[in-house]
Amino acid sequence: MKSRRATVLTAALAISATLLTACGSGSSGSSGDGKAELKFLTFTSPNVTKSLWEGAAANVTKKYPDIGIKLLYTPNLDRQAYAKQLLATGQLPDILWDAPGSEFVKAGALLSFDAADLKGMNVPSGYGTIGGKTYNLWNGSFLVPALHYNTEAFAKAGLKPPTTFDELLTDAVKLKAAGITPFLVQSGSDLWSAGYLLQGIVSADVYGKTPDWLAQRKAGKVKFSDADFLGAVDKFVELRDKGLINKDALSINYAQATTQWKAGKAAMWPMGSWATATKTSFKVGVFPFPTADGSKVLPVSIGAAVYVSAKTAHPAEAKKAAVSLITNPSWQANDMKSDGVLPIVSGIKPLAGTSDATLSSLALLNDTSYKHVVGFLNEVGDDSPPPGFSDAFGKAMQGLIGGDSAKTFTASLDKSWDSLDK
Repeated sequence: MKSRRATVLTAALAISATLLTACGSGSSGSSGDGKAELKFLTFTSPNVTKSLWEGAAANVTKKYPDIGIKLLYTPNLDRQAYAKQLLATGQLPDILWDAPGSEFVKAGALLSFDAADLKGMNVPSGYGTIGGKTYNLWNGSFLVPALHYNTEAFAKAGLKPPTTFDELLTDAVKLKAAGITPFLVQSGSDLWSAGYLLQGIVSADVYGKTPDWLAQRKAGKVKFSDADFLGAVDKFVELRDKGLINKDALSINYAQATTQWKAGKAAMWPMGSWATATKTSFKVGVFPFPTADGSKVLPVSIGAAVYVSAKTAHPAEAKKAAVSLITNPSWQANDMKSDGVLPIVSGIKPLAGTSDATLSSLALLNDTSYKHVVGFLNEVGDDSPPPGFSDAFGKAMQGLIGGDSAKTFTASLDKSWDSLDK
C-alpha cells in the first residue's frame, strides 16, 4: 500500500530490542554455497500477506539462482519510522520497501539507480528524483485519495456519485438520515491515514486550480492560512460539524477501519486505491472527490517504492533483485489483485478475482477527461514537503477531527512548516 506517507510515532520509536535483533546486523553477506544473501524488509497488511511476498521473492530467486532473499517484516504499517530506527542503529537491510527518501539520501544511506534499471517502467521523466538522481523503483500508481462507496447504500438512498461538493454534502446528509455513517475516517495509531478526507478536498479544490501549490508554499508564495486552502478546511469542518463522519474516528486505526468498511458500517471511505482490494459483501464503487464547480480532477500518485541500502555488501545483486521484483508481470498482476495497485509496466492483464472497484480505478486512471494532479502531501523526491511535516500534519488532523477550528488548524500547519523548512 502507500505510499502511503507514514508518520513517526512514539510507539514506533520504542520498538523492542527483540524486533531490532530480528533484522540482524543490516546488510547481508554470502552463504556457503556462494549465493549473495540479501535481507529484504517489507510489510504486511490486511491485503498484503506474507504468502504474497514469499511468491515475489521466489520469482526473483528463480530468475537469479545466485541470489538468496531473507524476508523481514516491519512491526506495523509505519514503515518509514521503522526504517529510520534501523538506520540510526546501523541495521538497515539490503533492500527495503518504503523509506523517507530525501532524509535517507541526505544521510548517504541509499544507492541510486541507473537509467537502464528503469527501462520499461511507466514513470514520467524526473518524477520523484532527488538532486537529479533516482533512488527508488516505483511499484505502481494509486488514486490517492478517492472516495470508495457502498453501491448498495447509495442505491437504497436513491443516490448516484456526485459531481460537485454541494451534491456530495447533500448526499451525505441523506445517507445519515437513512441510518448509515456517510464518511469513514480513522487515525488512532495510524496517523498517516488521518487526513484522507481533507486531502481529497484539498486535491480537488486547491490543486485542481494550482497543481504546484506545495512548490509555491516552499517558495513562500502561499500559506495554509490563505483563502483557498482555508476554504477547503472549512468544508471538512462542515462535514464534521454536521456529524457526517464516524464518532470513533480518533480512536480507530487503519486495520479497524478496514473491518468497519467490510462490515458495511459506512457509505464512503476516503482512501487510496489499495482499498479497492478489500473484500466486502457489497459491491464497491469509486469516484474522485468532486470539486466546487464540477470540474474533473483526479489525484494520482506513483508510489510504494523499493530502495537499496548504500551499505549492502552486494550492490549489483541488490539492485538486480529490486528491478526483477518490481517488473515481474506476476508480481504486478498479483499486487493489483491483492492491494489495488495500478500497474507501472505495460501489458499487465488483470487476474481473475481482481475487484470491480480496482478495475474502476484503472478505468478512471485511463480516462483522459480528468486533469491529473499529485494528491496533497503525496509529493515525492525534491517536490516533497519538509522532513517531519507529514508527522505534524497527522497530529494536527487529530486536533481538527476532535474539534479544532479551521483557522487554528491552518495556523498550526504554517507554524510547523516554517519551523521545519530550514
